[in-house]
Amino acid sequence: MINFAEMILMGFLATLIMDLLSVLLGKLKIIRQLIEPHVVGRWALYMFRGKFIHKDIRKTPALNNEKSATLLSHYLIGIVLAGIYLILELKAPTIRHQPWMPLIFGIATVLLPWLWLYPSIGLGFLASKTTRKSPYIVTSLVNHTNFGLGLVVWIVVFRRFFI
Repeated sequence: MINFAEMILMGFLATLIMDLLSVLLGKLKIIRQLIEPHVVGRWALYMFRGKFIHKDIRKTPALNNEKSATLLSHYLIGIVLAGIYLILELKAPTIRHQPWMPLIFGIATVLLPWLWLYPSIGLGFLASKTTRKSPYIVTSLVNHTNFGLGLVVWIVVFRRFFI
């Protein structure tokens, strides 16, 4: 049985680490924030209204509470992904004893923006409709690697309190 308290705290921490490292790496000019945060909130809010694909989400009319929706959806996605990782551990117990598995899982989550977010907001698969694809691909890969690092931090530092 999955421990929901661990899932919530693990997902929150991993997402927070991802965000903090994103800010730090952005200030160091290693990665760039290419999608404005409110755009993710707009995307999430429109999905609740039944609109899943946008030609260019920046041209889609703004909605109220986009910034709040960004934070809420971003952290909820992190929590759900942590839950998926915990389910994988339950189904394949050998995963639990491999310290690199949460990092690999985090890296694999980069498929979400590449194959779902980018196409649905009008950027195309792997940002193929942009003039410079590489920064989108690299930034999302770095951020999702950092999410995996956050999962590792949870497992190494905090998991013992939930066993």
